[in-house]
This record gives sequence, C-alpha cells and structure tokens, in this order.
Amino acid sequence: MGEAIIRCVLKSGMVVDVSLPPSYADTVKYPIMLINDGESVFNANGLNAKFIIDDLINTGSIEPIIAVAIYSQGQRNNLYIPYLDDWITRNWGSYKPESEIYASIIINDLIPFLETKYSLDKKEIGIMGYSLGGLVSTWMGLKYPDHIMYSASLSGSFWVADYQIFDEVKENGYDPENKFWFDIGATTGEWNYYVPLYSALDSVGVEPGKQSFYYEDKGARHVFSDWRKRLELPLKLFFAPSEPTKEKMEVILQCIQSSQNPDLRFKRMNPIITFSNNAKYSLAHTAKYTLESGNGQLGSEGSFLNEAGEELKVLVEYLHFTEEVIIPENYCN
Repeated sequence: MGEAIIRCVLKSGMVVDVSLPPSYADTVKYPIMLINDGESVFNANGLNAKFIIDDLINTGSIEPIIAVAIYSQGQRNNLYIPYLDDWITRNWGSYKPESEIYASIIINDLIPFLETKYSLDKKEIGIMGYSLGGLVSTWMGLKYPDHIMYSASLSGSFWVADYQIFDEVKENGYDPENKFWFDIGATTGEWNYYVPLYSALDSVGVEPGKQSFYYEDKGARHVFSDWRKRLELPLKLFFAPSEPTKEKMEVILQCIQSSQNPDLRFKRMNPIITFSNNAKYSLAHTAKYTLESGNGQLGSEGSFLNEAGEELKVLVEYLHFTEEVIIPENYCN
C-alpha cells in the first residue's frame, strides 16, 4: 500500500482521494493532512501534492503522513466562504455560506470514515488550501482548535467580508500544539492585510515562529506554479521528524505594486528566518527595526518611507540575528 491514490465517496456525497505514505503499515498511527480543492490536489498541473509529499517523506524531510484531497464538486463559494460578502455576490454571483456544514461533515463524517479504513492519529489532523480554500482552512483552524491541529493557507482570501476572519481569533482557545501557516505572493496586491492576523494570533498567545508562521514570497503570483513551490514549507514545519532550529536571517527589500491604485507602491523590508530543514517564514512585526541614518519612517512590521534622494540605513534585529540594511536613495520611487 502507499502507492496508489484511492477514491472514496461518503454517504454525504463528499468525494475524496486518499494518498497513503510509502511503506504504509496498519501498525503505525499517521498524521493526516486534508487538502481543499481536491480536483487539483494530485494533478501535476495543480498542486502535484502526492509527488511533493512522497518526496519529502522519502528524503526524511517530514514524517510519513496521509494526504486526503477533498473535492469541491463545483461548490467552492458555498463551502469555502464562511461569510456573506456583497462584493462577491455582485461580482461572482449569489452563494450560500455553508462552511459550518462543510466543517461538520469533515469532523463528524470524513474523519470517522477514514478511521475505519486507515491507521490515523486523530491528535494530528491538519487542513490546507489555496485562495478561498486557504481562507476556509484558516477559518477551521481558528474555529475548531480542538479538532484541527494544523491549518495552512496558501494565498488565502482573508479579505472576504472586510477581513471578518480576524474576528475568529479568540483568547485562550488554542493548545500549545496548534500551528498556523499563511503566506502570500508579494508581486502585486494589498499584502498588508495578512500582518494584522499574525499580530492578532500573537496577542492571544499563539507564538510567532513556533505556532504561527507567515511568509511573504517576493515575486510570487496567485498561480499553481508558485503554490507548488511553497507547499513543502508548512509541511516541513508541521511534520518535521525533529524540531528544526532557526539558522539564519536574510532581509529582502520589496517594492509591491498596489492592485487597487497604480500610483501606489508598498515599500517593505521582509526579514526571513530559515530553519535547519530549509523551512522558512517572514518575521514582520516580530523583528525590531531601528533607523540608524537617513531621513525616513519605519513601520513596526517592516514597511518604510524614504524620500527621493535619501538613503536609509536600518538595523534589523531578531533574537541573536542582526542585519544592517541599506535602502538605496531612489528605491521604489
């Protein structure tokens, strides 16, 4: 077992594809990763998740896991959007938020069904997805922390309903083992709506760099080819055979074109921590930024403003890592 993809249809009508790890054995309890938009999950032109996950397992980068692709069956908006949003209705058409029903089927139907067929560890259940599938993954991780230990969002649509997902962050609701991943491609767009969620989780004790991980991928777009490249990152953090250590910090300068205003650009320092297993995440507000020379303004999350003709020298610090960053005088002007 462990080579083929197994198609299952539940009584509820939910369709899933199951990928068992190489050398699967009934005597071992396996973590399970549920992946939304099942139609594209194991497709080579989609996420190509089976190839990536099996390679991570075979190289010892992650412990063996069971991957389950959940088909949306043409119901993405209904299943993956937890809130009513007038803009979506006007531009994408009417829909009925059924994320609560979707979560109930996963928790009360799918997981028990999988338990009857495979050897899984119910204490290690994760869910992940991209775009709207990333939104509902984070939503489930926030709303059902007793059932979902890991949630990962690749370019999640957190903007839905004026960022209402931020309201799901509740104090004292998370186990120290719960982990969250959310990332974004920093090519164009309003990247900064991710940082408040990072800060909100931090404020209720979900520790950045240990329980929550946020990553800005410079130059990446809202496409499968870029999601495939990042797929391994949350898996390496959730399912590492041993606890990885933080090995280095690199600060990347970013000039991000606004998708709403062609005259607006976001200027940004993106400090990235790389672990011993090559997993990585962005520090955002958890780093310290000190202006050493030049006239400019620094944001607490790494943004900056510099006048044309003004070079800035900034010291970026995190734990024992430090880097002096030179921002050229005409950068992003």
